[in-house]
Amino acid sequence: MDVISADGISLRFNREGGVIDDLAIESGGQTIRPLHRAPWLDSGETLPDGVAPVEQRLAGDFFCAPFARSEPGVPIHGWSANGDWEGGEQSATAGGGVSAVYRLEQQVSGARLEKAIALRPGEPVVYQTHVFEGGTGRLPIAHHAMIRVPGSARLSFSPKSGGRTMAAPPETDPARGRSILSYPQSFTDLSAVRRDDGAMADLGRYPFDHGHEDIVVLSEQPGRRIGWSAALAAEDGFLFFALKDASVLPQTVLWMSNGGRRYAPWNSRHIAVLGIEEAATGIHLQPGEDRPGGVATDIELGDGRKVVRYAFGAVPAPVGWSEVTDIEMSGDELTIVDRSGERLALPFDGGFFTG
Repeated sequence: MDVISADGISLRFNREGGVIDDLAIESGGQTIRPLHRAPWLDSGETLPDGVAPVEQRLAGDFFCAPFARSEPGVPIHGWSANGDWEGGEQSATAGGGVSAVYRLEQQVSGARLEKAIALRPGEPVVYQTHVFEGGTGRLPIAHHAMIRVPGSARLSFSPKSGGRTMAAPPETDPARGRSILSYPQSFTDLSAVRRDDGAMADLGRYPFDHGHEDIVVLSEQPGRRIGWSAALAAEDGFLFFALKDASVLPQTVLWMSNGGRRYAPWNSRHIAVLGIEEAATGIHLQPGEDRPGGVATDIELGDGRKVVRYAFGAVPAPVGWSEVTDIEMSGDELTIVDRSGERLALPFDGGFFTG
């Protein structure tokens, strides 16, 4: 387990699977740890045969290539989330920051994959860059960040063209689990998503029920450059946010894991977990359906480099805030805006998405 740290921020990186499995951010005399860790990680229990390495180590954030898919001899979410990351050389950056570079031992569809993790002093942000060299074919990808919010969270996103559920629910056997949304469906308002019992659910507040496993996919408006997601978890004490290159990762997948899986290792105890997964994916499309509106659902490997940039972070939940309405980037500053009009300015690497 590698430790990467700068003034005010520190993370643990597991080379097995490439998992950022803990993040500690210091601010105003308090320390917040916004990322989720599965309950079986620290229990010492023996997991059943057949549990993929990525699920054995389920925590924090990891990079999926291919996302939500397995290939012959490769576990679900690909070698990037199950294989071995080498290197880890840490280099000092300007102003007291640090960058660590890793290389995936296994190839992904014939491509070599490199990961860079960077922290900057006084900035509550983790900067990640993945670079594919070579390879062939089209590849769905995603960052798989997870938070746990038993006290509930208010969710906000950059403007979306709409949302959809998949062709079939994630849990189809009542003896093993339960999904409660209607599959498939399209929607334009996250506060009015149809359930399988005909009622409507407000997915802008999570959890919105209990004992269920559900997935929705939100798509960015075409032409948007930077997309963002935010989860204001006031009772749990933090505000989580993520930013991405929306031209490369034009979908946001919400994995709502709230006790809906009864089988091991989940055993109905994986509760109030929310995956906010910035992706290029077609899991929401019907079989044979083309990409809607020309929005990317994967990346195409080949000659040259394919670069994926993503940043996430957290701050203590601002007192009195109710819902994030915007995240703005200007120069080396990131500004988070509440519905009340209050603004929180944070230092941010303004050149990250253009580097």
